[in-house]
Amino acid sequence: MIAALRRPGVRLAILGVGAYLVFLAVNLPAAWLGSALERASGGTLALGDASGTVWNGRGALALRSGGAYRRIAELEWRCNPLWILTGRLNVALSGRAPEAQLRANASFGFGNVRVRDVEVSAPASFLETTVVAVAFAKPDGQLHIAADSVEAGKDGVRGAASVEWTDAGLSGFSARRLGDYRLQITGNGDRAELKLATLRGDLRLDAQGEWRASQPRILQLRGTAEAAPERKDLESLMQALGIRGSGSSRPFSWTLPI
Repeated sequence: MIAALRRPGVRLAILGVGAYLVFLAVNLPAAWLGSALERASGGTLALGDASGTVWNGRGALALRSGGAYRRIAELEWRCNPLWILTGRLNVALSGRAPEAQLRANASFGFGNVRVRDVEVSAPASFLETTVVAVAFAKPDGQLHIAADSVEAGKDGVRGAASVEWTDAGLSGFSARRLGDYRLQITGNGDRAELKLATLRGDLRLDAQGEWRASQPRILQLRGTAEAAPERKDLESLMQALGIRGSGSSRPFSWTLPI
């Protein structure tokens, strides 16, 4: 065996095979990354129209909402192939959509995906394409999403993230000025705890709830709502949102499929 390896022809063959394998690895198509993303996120995320390679490419990020995927942003990524030797693939991401921007670092492992240093800014109308249940409300304002580290896989979601909705409004209900709100999300495996707070505004919402990773994926929030006395126009909105009763503080319970 050792003697055979010393033969020039055998050594050249081994070098040729090694060079070919390196060529295949360097030119691994971007579509492979899409398949890995879908498996690692448990089918929550997908990558369409992928072009380039796993190490440097672009594609359309899609989010599963209900029973279908919805295109949410155009992504570009770059990474160092040597990271694969550690068992994880670290990728620097940037994304864009109409009036929206995304920056994050993602790490793909066996059966999970971890994102760090997430910064997203997008118009609230973006929700119309990702959450079918809120499309009729036509949300206005701006969304800001931030997370230090979040990990998602078949076992659920771990980590914390915050979503701020500033200059919030619902033009579908002729309510263009409501206030600023923050949703805090803390993942603990199969479930994520939710806390909704009002930063300022004429419609004050305070609630707690959860989102479960197991099918069917449902978001639940329970809390209280209080409208400024001078905003009589908010009464019809509160009724439409299932906020009923009398008095200044009224209980509500929301359930959304996501």
